[in-house]
Amino acid sequence: MKLTAKTKVILGMKREFVKTENSKRLRANVALQQNRGSQESGWIVVYGRPGEGKTRTLHNWASENGALMVTAQVDWTVRRMMLEFADKLGIEPTTGFERRIEDVIAAEEIPIILDEAGFALQRSAACLERLRGITDKTCTLVVIVMMEQDVPRLARRTQISSRARLCEFQKSTLADVAAACAQLSEVEIAPALVQRIFKDTDARMRLVLSAIHVIEAVAHKLGKARIEFEDVKSMQLCDDFTRSIRDARKRRIQTGAQS
Repeated sequence: MKLTAKTKVILGMKREFVKTENSKRLRANVALQQNRGSQESGWIVVYGRPGEGKTRTLHNWASENGALMVTAQVDWTVRRMMLEFADKLGIEPTTGFERRIEDVIAAEEIPIILDEAGFALQRSAACLERLRGITDKTCTLVVIVMMEQDVPRLARRTQISSRARLCEFQKSTLADVAAACAQLSEVEIAPALVQRIFKDTDARMRLVLSAIHVIEAVAHKLGKARIEFEDVKSMQLCDDFTRSIRDARKRRIQTGAQS
């Protein structure tokens, strides 16, 4: 049976949000910032490994709290950012539209989420500086999401970093992975297999979802409501580019040592 993480499955995972330790950590930081003393210091910097569930978690929080969420792009400019804000808020981009954006954000106390914020560090961080100008006036909460390697670059922007609280998305726990399997899978996944998923994916939630897709495909093919470790013992459950590169490097080293 040749099934991989790329297999298309007719069965679909349940569309639920799994409350992981990282999601709880985000909410704890939001609570701290909402009770802050300095009103302009309402920034949270979410960072962590790729595939840790940052964007998914922020989408969920945004929908619950009516936040304005946009994603920075490689070639972003301040004007493009403001036009995206206007589009999300239903504001016509005519003369004075940036002031109207600020007025709406202030009046409705709309939180702002900026995903892929590492891109906003380009051009002397002009987009982040414009965002700082908005939040200094509106005192609204801002959450920016970036990769771990971007945090030192942000730290050099002291006018921004001095306003921020760091929220690290850490490696998901075995309990997180078990919760994802229990809540999202259309079939029951045996505990031993949950542990294998935890190990094979290195607890990256993006890869955990891929593994669940594969297991659902196996269950569909076998006509089983519960999948055991032995059912997929010889199968690859997820495609991990980083691990594949690392394994290829090890094989080259071993081959060189043998020659």
